[in-house]
Amino acid sequence: MTLYDLGIEAQDRGEYGAAFEYYKEMLMQHPEHLRARFNLAVLYHDQKRYHQAKRHYRLLLARYPDHARSLVNLADIALAEGDPPQAHTLLLRAVEVEPDRAYPYSYLGWFLQRQQQWTQAHTAYERALAIEDDALTRYRLGMLWLKQNNTTEAHRQFTQAVKRDDTHSEALYQLALLAMEQQQFSDALRYLQRLAHLAPERADVFILLGKLYLQQGQYATAAVHLWEARELEPDIPNVERLLLRVYQHMLHQQQEAVNRLPGVPKNPVAHAEPTQ
Repeated sequence: MTLYDLGIEAQDRGEYGAAFEYYKEMLMQHPEHLRARFNLAVLYHDQKRYHQAKRHYRLLLARYPDHARSLVNLADIALAEGDPPQAHTLLLRAVEVEPDRAYPYSYLGWFLQRQQQWTQAHTAYERALAIEDDALTRYRLGMLWLKQNNTTEAHRQFTQAVKRDDTHSEALYQLALLAMEQQQFSDALRYLQRLAHLAPERADVFILLGKLYLQQGQYATAAVHLWEARELEPDIPNVERLLLRVYQHMLHQQQEAVNRLPGVPKNPVAHAEPTQ
């Protein structure tokens, strides 16, 4: 097993420190090993250590000028560092060198969308989907339709994304939001339960579940999910306010039940509605 293989295994296990060392050692022995250099650059990139990432992407491009993934990733860094013109130049180069690959067109569409160039973004996404119909591009196109207030087409694209990858959490999240807006309780619940299984660390998912059960009058269940969100992110905004609403409703229900017991004096405060 090579040092590169050991790096891959460490990276898959989430042992990024070890992966760094394996790739570095591999490159010391074999500086021409492009896959090790690319993976090392991606590790730096993911940790926002952009200076080191750019260095390795550029070393790779010096040996292989048509490596579109490095060009796309350099564009991503340029965008993060506030240089959209440089990002655009790199992306145009990426689609030029690999015109038969979908991902450069997909990222170009995402870039153009962020620049509010809607028509050009649509064109880039259509080019990408004509090459490969993948979940990420469908999701990005769905977000573009949302920006243009076309929820019907956005829903269709998010649904297509989930059909191609049923673990695509962002597409599921958007489908849940749309279902809640349209008062489709069962659909929203199905998407959110799937999300809670896929991403149990996401407090925003449990907040949506809490809101959903609150809307349906299932206050005890709403409280459980809101407490889960609070445990995941203690400082997340509005959770205390939502919990207060839930407990006000529960108190109101309990007082109503007490008032229905025979011989219990009527409490004029009991009929006050909970704070909205």
